[in-house]
Amino acid sequence: MSVGLVIVTHGDAGAEMLKVAEFILGEPLESIAFVPFHQSGDRRTRLAEIRSALQRADSGDGVLVLTDLIGASPSNAVSDLLQAHDGAMLTGLNLAMLMSVWNYRDQPLGVLVRKAVDSGRRGVKVFQS
Repeated sequence: MSVGLVIVTHGDAGAEMLKVAEFILGEPLESIAFVPFHQSGDRRTRLAEIRSALQRADSGDGVLVLTDLIGASPSNAVSDLLQAHDGAMLTGLNLAMLMSVWNYRDQPLGVLVRKAVDSGRRGVKVFQS
């Protein structure tokens, strides 16, 4: 068993990031569930889609959910639903974070969260002339 992985982002941003990560890593990231969050449509339907993804991903070792923006609709919805699972949510999803999560997906939830946060932070650099 391993930690379940779910991405919830505005629109298809997460799906595009998954495609790029698959290209770089050279393998499919099939076990990562993706839920697009669209502002149009029924809120109950969006919540049901996220709830379903969390339930499918939760094999007993916890669930890690990656979202794009803190305080935005996707992360707010996840925070409401994550309480029913042994899980964590990380906001500020970037490609370095996603690839780290994939590479360390067999680690315990706490270790995986620390690796993801560290990789996400190391992936942000300022280069200025």
